[in-house]
Amino acid sequence: MSPRAHNPSARWTWCGRCEHRGYLTRGDAKAVRKRHHGEKGMAVFPCPHTEGLFHVGHRPDALSSGEIDRGLLRHQAVQAAAGRWSS
Repeated sequence: MSPRAHNPSARWTWCGRCEHRGYLTRGDAKAVRKRHHGEKGMAVFPCPHTEGLFHVGHRPDALSSGEIDRGLLRHQAVQAAAGRWSS
């Protein structure tokens, strides 16, 4: 078995639409988040474009404060990506 098999941070793929690393399981993304310096405020969230892909990043302030919900956040990400890819 290769060394990558036991290292979640080595098992990622690039999401060209989000322009972020994507992890194939939520568990891998959580393991990477725990190893990340400055873990506080980092969230694991599903990619809005690719089914079964998960990203690690900072939660938007508006999401944390309750101004928007995850459904609206996903809709905004899809709309932003659609605009980026149509031009």
